[in-house]
Amino acid sequence: MTKSVVACVEDLFFRSKIDATGRHLNVPVRFTNGEGLEEACQKPGTAAALVELSSSALEGIRRLRTASATHQLPIIGFLSHVDRELAASAESAGATRVLPRSQFSETLPDLLMDLLAPGTKRDIPEEPELPDE
Repeated sequence: MTKSVVACVEDLFFRSKIDATGRHLNVPVRFTNGEGLEEACQKPGTAAALVELSSSALEGIRRLRTASATHQLPIIGFLSHVDRELAASAESAGATRVLPRSQFSETLPDLLMDLLAPGTKRDIPEEPELPDE
């Protein structure tokens, strides 16, 4: 069975970024809206959920935590770094990790790999040194 990631994302920039990264790494990503989050996560082979955090997303996270099929599913939330109250609420609702958007963007490839195959990291070649001027 092929594992996949469910993404509940409204921001088109992040949706495109997640989609492109998933395709590049050969990680299937299924997108849904807040109302379809629980149903999408209950499909066989779902390895994790990526959730763009908002006050309405918190209820979806709570439903995932109380449903028997998804109560242990990793849920990674991301949000603006200044919204600390929402971050705390997401953790209380059951998010596994809450990341600022910048860290989420920076670590997305490794995050996807680790969600599908824990402990896996991409082999990133070192960037060449730039010559001194």
